[in-house]
Amino acid sequence: MKAIIFGIILFVSSLLFSIELIDADRVINIDQTKLDSYEKVELATHRSDDGEEKDDDWIGIKLIDILQEYSISNYDKICFTSSDNYLVRISKEDILNKKVILALVRNGMTLDNEHIRLVIPEIRDMFWIQDISTIKTESISDILFPHTLYFAEPIINKTQIRDELPPFIKVTGYTFPNIMSQVFPFLKDEMLIVGKDGVKHNLDYDKYLKNALLIKNGDSFDLKSPDMPAGMWIKNLAYVQIFDVAVIFKSHFTSLTDVNSILNWNSFPAEVILHFGENNKKQSSNENFKTGNWNKAEWLEW
Repeated sequence: MKAIIFGIILFVSSLLFSIELIDADRVINIDQTKLDSYEKVELATHRSDDGEEKDDDWIGIKLIDILQEYSISNYDKICFTSSDNYLVRISKEDILNKKVILALVRNGMTLDNEHIRLVIPEIRDMFWIQDISTIKTESISDILFPHTLYFAEPIINKTQIRDELPPFIKVTGYTFPNIMSQVFPFLKDEMLIVGKDGVKHNLDYDKYLKNALLIKNGDSFDLKSPDMPAGMWIKNLAYVQIFDVAVIFKSHFTSLTDVNSILNWNSFPAEVILHFGENNKKQSSNENFKTGNWNKAEWLEW
């Protein structure tokens, strides 16, 4: 009897399950029956995770087959979101040139709806999102060039560190709004968040960041939030931007040239104006942060 009830629950669940494919003003619901109708492909992956070797065989659907069926080609990135708000973005270049599948079977075991997974062997598995609820095309403009850059260190040095940062325990640091409100007069809309390793997220402030924390990790700070799945937390936060104003954690870079190598700005003036106290001075944009007036600079403008 229990087996029959369990089978009924699984059947009803499969009927209710669907992934929303959103392309501009179109919303297409792809249910399990539709997924099963696509041609299947096989992939083998090898990963090393904290010294543990993982080899998996996958069976799934090529994402490009789904996009082509619905004539979806006008996009720059595709954003995948899970039911618990985990979010990843994959570039059009990667989708067209890499093996990108929605995996339905792993090592011979059919995955349930919550574990249907994006698998891209050539990309770090932190991007292999599962429990996919929406797949949305995005057309993005180039990142606005930040005409004003604040250095995080002077802001942090004048702010009282906290020993209690609920819901996390035995950590020290700051609330994200407390630090960032000293630079940005309005904390709202999407914020570009970048880690030292180049991992980038465009995150809605109210949805992901209003309760975020900067947790001290040696000489760096990790961005964590109870509103973000742990896989989206940023280790060694290096850069934050809203519109054309940004904050950089200078300790992660040797010069603005290093910052530019991660952000790929659409312009890079040869000189900046450094501000420290009531003074300011022009400096070369390519200078090392340990030279000239960079050590005492609080902010800069181009």
